[in-house]
Amino acid sequence: MKSKLVSYEVIKKAIGGDTASLLAVQAHYKPHIAYLSHGDIELKNLLNAKSLEAALKFKINYQSPMSPNRG
Repeated sequence: MKSKLVSYEVIKKAIGGDTASLLAVQAHYKPHIAYLSHGDIELKNLLNAKSLEAALKFKINYQSPMSPNRG
């Protein structure tokens, strides 16, 4: 089964620190984190913390192809 991607809008809000969006991103990756942690709770918590840190540091440098400022 192929999982859905997290929407651009949710990612943008998560980057801005929106709690609900951060939780949505975290929920999306929950199965992957569980797989990587092999049931180790400390590792699972570390991976969750690192994913939240990464989300808050992430920068979007996207310019729409329809943007008048496009080069």
